Amino acid sequence: MSETDSGSTGGFMDRVKGTAKSVAGTITGNEDLKREGALHHEKAEAAETAAQLEETAKREQAKAELTAREKEIEIERKRIEAETSAETREQQAERERVAEEARIAARANAQQAALNHQAAGRQEALDREEQKAVAERLAAEQHAEQLKGEAAKAERTAAALDSTAEEIA
Repeated sequence: MSETDSGSTGGFMDRVKGTAKSVAGTITGNEDLKREGALHHEKAEAAETAAQLEETAKREQAKAELTAREKEIEIERKRIEAETSAETREQQAERERVAEEARIAARANAQQAALNHQAAGRQEALDREEQKAVAERLAAEQHAEQLKGEAAKAERTAAALDSTAEEIA
């Protein structure tokens, strides 16, 4: 038998005893017996009240435990949510860092390509200038050779004129 059942049975028995003693006390005119009967009734009521309060306390304890567990679960859910959110932010930051590094690398590559293109353009310009200088040097050398030839011809003419002038004189 459970506590509640034995408490109810004990309360019932106290009521029966209390009623019997009260009736006996009334019939016999024994005030002590009547009071004893009333005390048994009070004891039975107190036992019932105690049993009810104990049941209420058990329900309240169960409710409190349930509320505490629900709060624990909510706290754990929020902790997991915060961890997930932090992980998501970290992953986003990492993706942004990788994307920024890629943008920087692409920009550096573009700048390097532009520099290479400029260097190639300068080299082509230098090559053209060098070819032009070589052509001008060759033209100058040819002109110098031509002038040497004309100078040699003028010297021969002068020598021929000197020899003619000596012959005449």
